[in-house]
Order: sequence, then structure tokens, then C-alpha cells
Amino acid sequence: MTTKILLADDESDLEDLFIQQFRRQIQNHTYEFIFVRDGREALAVLEQQPDIDVVLSDINMPGMDGLTLLARLPEINPIIRTVMVTAYGDMNNIRTAMNRGAFDFVTKPINFQDLRATIEKTIRHVQQLRETAELKAMDELKTRFFANITHELRTPLTLIVSPVDKLLETPDLPVIYQQQLSTVRRNALQLLRLINQLLDINKLEARQMELVQEVGDLPRFIGQVVELFRPSTDIKQLTLTYQSDMVSGNHLFDAGKWETILFNLLSNAIKFTHTGEISIHLAQVADTALLTVRDTGIGISADKLPHIFNRFWQAGPRSVDNARTRAYEGTGIGLALVHELTYRLGGTIRADSQATGSGGPVGTCFALTIPIQSINDSLEAQPVVAPTSQIDLPYLTHESTNGAEGIPSGQQPLVLIVEDNAELREFMVAELATTYRMLSADNGHDGWLLAKEELPDVIISDLMMPQMDGYELIDRLRNDAATDHIAIMLLTASSEADNRQKGLEHGADEYLTKPFNMRELRLRLRNLLGRQQKLREQYRQQFAQPDSPGALASVPDQFLQRVYQLLEQHLDDSALSVEWLAEQLAMSRKTFYRKVQSLVQLSPVDLIRQYRLRKSIDLLKAGHNASETAYMLGFESPSYFARVFREFYHQSPTEYLNRT
Repeated sequence: MTTKILLADDESDLEDLFIQQFRRQIQNHTYEFIFVRDGREALAVLEQQPDIDVVLSDINMPGMDGLTLLARLPEINPIIRTVMVTAYGDMNNIRTAMNRGAFDFVTKPINFQDLRATIEKTIRHVQQLRETAELKAMDELKTRFFANITHELRTPLTLIVSPVDKLLETPDLPVIYQQQLSTVRRNALQLLRLINQLLDINKLEARQMELVQEVGDLPRFIGQVVELFRPSTDIKQLTLTYQSDMVSGNHLFDAGKWETILFNLLSNAIKFTHTGEISIHLAQVADTALLTVRDTGIGISADKLPHIFNRFWQAGPRSVDNARTRAYEGTGIGLALVHELTYRLGGTIRADSQATGSGGPVGTCFALTIPIQSINDSLEAQPVVAPTSQIDLPYLTHESTNGAEGIPSGQQPLVLIVEDNAELREFMVAELATTYRMLSADNGHDGWLLAKEELPDVIISDLMMPQMDGYELIDRLRNDAATDHIAIMLLTASSEADNRQKGLEHGADEYLTKPFNMRELRLRLRNLLGRQQKLREQYRQQFAQPDSPGALASVPDQFLQRVYQLLEQHLDDSALSVEWLAEQLAMSRKTFYRKVQSLVQLSPVDLIRQYRLRKSIDLLKAGHNASETAYMLGFESPSYFARVFREFYHQSPTEYLNRT
């Protein structure tokens, strides 16, 4: 392979001299020399030929000197290295050049033996830099490949897990089918975990996994993760204990990495422990957290213990206890990931174990030391995000999760599914259609148009879609007065913490990762709709209870605040109409009607009437009689006011005044 060398020097005789001295290397194509007279010519050549490895440059040249050329080279090619070739008497400039990044220098008159050695040394260094850059590019390509594979596999995995979950909910399902379907589900979830772990290890090896420091109560967070595994230990009749000697308070730590470490350690402990207990202990020494996970499982033999953190390592066929351990073989990824994550957090991990038959107490203990930072409790901080791990539990008895039972047909909540995968979209619509009214769209743009037209109660949207992605869809929904109240659930193949955080920052109410459990989706949907219903009831109670605080003062919704302000400013206008209000809010009458109905479950006409009736309470308390109050509120006659007052509050205005 020919190495290209650029010589920038204004001495004309150097070209012939270099050709003569390097004649053999030029003839056998080891070196190729390119000659220019100043820095500007050198820059032009370097821009046209990015494969040049070495620049030999004089310092004092007309047009552009060597120091200026040296400063420009990193912009053109950060790998190229420069050797300064200049007069010995120019030592001050040589020192300046070395301080500015020159790789080496030789002085004139040139000692070509020394120059040959310098060129060879420079070429070796450049080759190392190129190899490093190529490895980095390969790592980045590999990371992108794993990321793309992960995204592509999550949707088909969802279409495996979700129908299986649905079948497992079938009443009176034969035991043989339950077992087979549970096997399908367990292996699909295991495949998903392996995909995620491969991606994480690849990111760690490529040094592309950043620390995401969050503020929260570390002992409490670990306790929450431990509790996720309690159903699994209960099923296996194992004792699960967690003890913390660390003082509760705010700490700065990477919750996602801590959760992954604990998930893998506890999963292994439960997997290899048949009887006895699993104990987790957390302590603190100075600025270091000490975490131990101990079990009474089958243990790890002494010859295997040094290899357990090696990626893809498994016990070989020559192992004495191979017949016993084959049932527990895995990919060797989990503990390797724990080791790499602990190292990334600046910590260490150690394993001690006694295998069955070793003569001592059987079991394994993992001990981790990880630096943490305590935060002053007086500082205001957001609590750390709750654990998000999904634990694969044996299927339990069927539970009804119908959140809209007893609701007459046509009055069920309206749910919009926005998902570009046709099979998944149709599956979700079919599953939810027994409980809710359903709409669907195959991209964010169509979903946005449907949302504006129909104003659904909840939108379940994918994140990555053609035409308009989930982020832009959320932004449009939240920035439009007609749709800003709609609850949004992101259902996405991306499990990255920053994507989850970004989705929530954009205004999503829920975030569920594919593949999802259909029962969990229904529960989250029910909870979202339940919160909406409670808020509607709260808004209505502000009108129905005469002694409650004023509606305008306590309502948080900006749309309702604007409606109430308009009503307040035109209370005595008997001609005030729904059309006028809709026009003031830049909405069609249909959109305004649906918006009001979705927020307070009242028609706009009823909202106007009930707002006036609630304001009548304030006027009556202020000393106005019933007739004055009627005209001040735009009622056409005192008798009509008295009639609607009685219908709403079950007493006349006079009776209310006498009671108060």
C-alpha cells in the first residue's frame, strides 16, 4: 500500500533531492511524494486528496507559512500528522509548532537517515490512528445495527406476546394449552430481554452509553425494585428480604443502570434458588454504596467462578456438574452486562460462591461497591423515576379489566389508535372494541386530523411513524385549544430512557413499551379514563354545590378558564349564545360542543345555565334579592330564574337565603 507524503517548501531544489533520496521507495510504490511551494497550495491538495498521511512542512514560506498551515490541518483531516522541516536557527518557531500539534521535526540541512526514521515513525502513528477511527466507525455501525434490529423485532414480538396474553385470559382454558402458551410467552419475553442486553453491552463496549444522573431516595428505589420480584419468590416459596443501613434522603445516581443491575442479579438468584432465601443488603461508607445480593441457591463451582462475568461464557460439556446445570444455561450476557454497568458507574463487583457438594454453606453472594453522591435535602429535587422492569410471572387467574362496564352503548369513551403497523393496529382495535368506541389511523398526520374532527377521550400513539411521528403529534395536540385536553399514551418500540423522558416532556400522560401486556394496557387505559372522569365530576360539583368555592378561582384547565372569563364578562347578556362563545374561542360549534362535553360532560347550554346559577349564589349572599339577581345574570324573568334555581338546587332562592 502506497503512503502519500506532502512536502510543502519554497526551496525549489528540495523536490529533486527528495526524489533522489527516496528513489527506491518511489519506484516500488512504498511512498508517493507530492510537492507544493506554500501553505495555500498544500491546503488545496489536502482537500482533494484526503488519503495523504504525512505532511512535511517548512515554517517560513510565502503566502501561508507553516504555522498557519499547521493550525488549518485538523479542520481538513484530523488524522494527518505533520513533521516540520526547517532551519535549525528557527528553533523558537519549531517549539511553537510542537506546542500547536506538530508530530515531530527535522532541521536543515536534512539528515535523510534521520528523516527516513521520522517518516516511518509518523506513518506507524497515523496507521494506528486510522485503525482506531475504523474501529470506532465499526462500533458505531454495529450499535446502529443493533438499534435497528431491536426496533424491528419489537413489533413482531408484540404480535406474539399480546395475542398469547389474550388467549391465556380465556376462561376454562385446558391446562395443556396454558402450559404451551406460557412457554411461548416466556420465550418471547426472554428474546426481548436478550435483544435489549445485547444492545446495552454493545453501547458499553462502544462507550456510547452515557450516565443519566437522577435525584432520588436510593434505598427506597432499591426497595421498589426488590418488591417487583416478591410475587416470583412467593410462587417458589422463597423468603425475600431487603435491609438498608443507608440513611434515607436525596442521592444522585443513575436509576436505569441500578435497576438493570438489580434485575439481572435478582433474576439469577431466583432462577438458581429452589429453597431457602434471597437477601439484599444496602449500606453506605463515605461516598460509596455497598450492595450485596445473597442467595441459598445451587452455587457456582470454583473453576467456573472466575469466568462468570465473561461475555457469552457458559459451562462447557466437560464440566463435572454439566447434567445439573444444563437446565439453567443461558447466553452469559446478564452477568457480563452487570459487570460492565458497574464498571461504567465507577464501581466494582465481586462474587463469592459455594456449589452443592463443596462441603460448606451452599449459595452465592454478589457484592458491589458503587460511588454515589448525597444531595442536600434543602435543595428542591424531583423524585427519581419508579422502576420500569417487567417481571415474567406465571399466569394467574382471569381478572376482568373492563373499565366501562355498565355504560350504555354509544356512551363508552372514544379511543383513537395511531399505529403504522397494520396487524398491531387491527389487533388493538379488536381487543379494545368490546369496551370502547374505537378509531384508528396509520400515521401521525391522519391521527391528528381524526383527533381534531372527533375529539377522542384517549389517543394511543406509536412513536416512530411516517409523515408525522409521535412527538410532533403530541406537540400539535397540546398546542391546539381544541385538543389539548386529550389524554395521550405513547406505545412504542423504543425503550431508551431519554425517549421515555422526551415523550413525557412533550406532554404524554403514559408511556408503554412494546411488546406490551394487553391486560396492562387496559388497566392503564382505565386509569387514564378514571382520572378524566374524576376531574369532570369535580368541575360539575363546583356548580352543583352552592357552598363550594367559585368555579373560576379553582379550575386548572385553561380552556375552561377562558370560557368562564367570557361568561363572567357577559353575565347580564340574555342574548349570549353557544355560537358566540365558539366564535370567541375560534372554534366551530361542533368542536366547541365536543370540547365542553369532554371536559365537564355538559352541553354548552347547560354549562352557561349552571355557571349563571352558581354565580347567583354569590349575588344572593352579597345582598341582592331574587329579582335583582335574575336580571344581573341575564335571565329574562325572575320567575324563570326561580324555577331553574329550584330544579338545580332543590330549593327556591328565598329558601336558600333564609337557610343561610
